[in-house]
Amino acid sequence: MFRSKFRFKPIKPMGVSINDSLLKRVLRAVGKVLLMFLFSAFTTLLVVEWLVGCGETYVDAKGERHPYECLFIPLNRN
Repeated sequence: MFRSKFRFKPIKPMGVSINDSLLKRVLRAVGKVLLMFLFSAFTTLLVVEWLVGCGETYVDAKGERHPYECLFIPLNRN
């Protein structure tokens, strides 16, 4: 029978070694999910604070400057 010179390697997902155990793959997936959750929570916090006007000020009819309130980030101005 004809034998090819080329040996085919098993197909594996990108970034995953064939020798990785199931525990390593699960822990890697859980780490990725946690990292995505933290990043999205931080981004959501920034967007919500921006929407309520945190850090911005307004001038009333008397000419006094007043800061807008922040929801979660404590911003003390003295």
